[in-house]
Amino acid sequence: NSKSKALRVVLFYILYCIVNEGVSFYLQKIQSENFMFLLYAFTIFEYSFFCYFIYLIFSKNLVKKIVPFIWIGFIIFAFIDLLFISEAKEFDSFTIGIESIVIILLCIAYLFSQLKDSNSTLVYSTFNFWVVITFLIYFCGTFFLYIMTAGMKDSVSFQKQYFVINISFNILKNLLLCVAMTMRLNNSIKKENKLSIELDDHIYIHKQINSPN
Repeated sequence: NSKSKALRVVLFYILYCIVNEGVSFYLQKIQSENFMFLLYAFTIFEYSFFCYFIYLIFSKNLVKKIVPFIWIGFIIFAFIDLLFISEAKEFDSFTIGIESIVIILLCIAYLFSQLKDSNSTLVYSTFNFWVVITFLIYFCGTFFLYIMTAGMKDSVSFQKQYFVINISFNILKNLLLCVAMTMRLNNSIKKENKLSIELDDHIYIHKQINSPN
């Protein structure tokens, strides 16, 4: 079902990040020109993973319908930037900036939809909520860092700050995703809640039948 698919999407995203970090370290070590292509590829894949995840967890509404169009539009823009604007010669600050804004807006849209739900108090213990919160914190924390990177890449002090901030938010993202993987899926929460209501109703009816009055 869609809930287990969402879990697999996050799992594959984590595995992809691990592989990407290994390849990135190797390309930087040998000073390969393909490193910039790897950055663009990571941005595209990361955005694709999140769009598919948010598409799976959203109920059928307007946001769910426009997510595929948002994904296609960003992919086209990323390839245009890669091939014609920056030509993979510099850090993809503009592309990551657009990615961050879109993902932040989608996260806010999901949280807003959950606040309107009658069972919103239960969402804090669900897998979907913690994944969305993870991406919201991560992209809010690194937004200005990434959009400034292309113009500040020659500054030694900025490079040090970039390393500290980037690695800190990546560690935080990984820790929060680990927390999310321990949470229950939304459907299990709803089933338990439904079962609880049914049991309460049954007990109430039983008491009414057995009442001496």
